[in-house]
Amino acid sequence: MGHVYYHHPGDKQFSLDFVHPDPDEIVSQIVSYDDDVAIKLLEYELDEPFYVIYTSRISGGPVKEIDFNLKESLSEMSADNSTIVVRLLEIYRALLDQNEEEEGVPVKAYKNIDVDALPDVLNRTSWEGSATDIAGQLASNLILKHALPNANHRTAVALIQFYLRRLNPDFAMPETSVETDSNTYDWREWVNEYINESKRLLTVRRKNVLFKHLYSFGARTLERKHAVEIDLTEYELDMYPSEAKIVYAEKHQDLWVTFVEEAVERAGYPELKETPGLSKEEFAEKIRNLD
Repeated sequence: MGHVYYHHPGDKQFSLDFVHPDPDEIVSQIVSYDDDVAIKLLEYELDEPFYVIYTSRISGGPVKEIDFNLKESLSEMSADNSTIVVRLLEIYRALLDQNEEEEGVPVKAYKNIDVDALPDVLNRTSWEGSATDIAGQLASNLILKHALPNANHRTAVALIQFYLRRLNPDFAMPETSVETDSNTYDWREWVNEYINESKRLLTVRRKNVLFKHLYSFGARTLERKHAVEIDLTEYELDMYPSEAKIVYAEKHQDLWVTFVEEAVERAGYPELKETPGLSKEEFAEKIRNLD
């Protein structure tokens, strides 16, 4: 079975960006990259030989040192969106501090924080239905938007807890991480199944056409970092990118709603699956009342 690395096996910061069997096309692609893109190249030979370009943005400094005009961004948002965005960024900063304490080093930025994209997370959420439906949508939309440089999944899990606590202040997420050694934390096994499938769906959603080409060259499995494998035979690849974005966004949302439903069961609050959720206006008002 043809096996291809999605992240470069020698440096996991590099991810698969371009494939082609023609060396001239590979050279043409390489010279088209901007100066801030680092490149690695691998040659594979499955049903036929082909080349893979792996790319990585040259890393910047710590995330906490990213400079952006939050006041200007907030001025362009509705009152409810700005209230929720500010709280979301506070949650994110708290997670960065926790991560730095756990790992002993600041979290590095590999892209900027896209604050202006965060209202779209809220606007794309249907604020109707059960509490678990809305919490799952919020988490899924935050991850899909990928507006944060790092820790999008951890922030999504924290956002789920924060939202559900506005309905029941006693709610606490079941433990989602475990200490594997004195300096390393990892997702618990039950959570890890959702995180891994979330990453698979995100990857296929972004690069279904590229994966279709890989399949035609003989690839059947892709390996992401942390040994997460994508079985290409399990995903529909033959669709336009615009269609793939819709199809896999829906699958991603369903996955995260199911995650929240399991989380409230494990936490001992199954009634939240039937509890009407807070609207955006109600959620924002609850936040304002906290301040």
